[in-house]
Amino acid sequence: MSMEQVARGSLYNLVRAKSGSKPFSKETLKRVLAFARPHRGKLLAFVAMSVAMAFLAVATPVLAGQVVDAIVARASEGEVIRLALLIAVVAVAEAGLGLVNRWLSSTIGEGVILDLRTRVFDHVQKMPIAFFTRTRTGALVSRLNNDVIGAQSAFAGTCPVWSATWWPWS
Repeated sequence: MSMEQVARGSLYNLVRAKSGSKPFSKETLKRVLAFARPHRGKLLAFVAMSVAMAFLAVATPVLAGQVVDAIVARASEGEVIRLALLIAVVAVAEAGLGLVNRWLSSTIGEGVILDLRTRVFDHVQKMPIAFFTRTRTGALVSRLNNDVIGAQSAFAGTCPVWSATWWPWS
């Protein structure tokens, strides 16, 4: 098999994987989750903060409705101010949680990719010298990079919590 055939096959598989025409098997899911396992504490914090942010996102319109109800019912000025301050506190909390959530998300993503690239590098280091003499350097580097990008896409695709924007380099 020539290098052109290998390159064409890799390109075909990469395009096919991006189009989503090939479903993930249980084995693929297990392998993806194995890379996520060392980051499970941060993943749980990420999910918990996402849930908290969802509650805060719902709280703002509810509180705004209470402000309108208080104004229509001619409630005291203090009641309206208290509700307005509560809306401000919710907005600040939502912004703070959003920052921490984005930090966790990028930390997890970068950690998974670092683990993946480290594992690939360690595997390449164990290859026999004959492998390197018969493989062109550019083709090897391209293949390694494409394989990691493919795995990155698989990880993002299998974890519905994250969108494509989770990966800053996508």
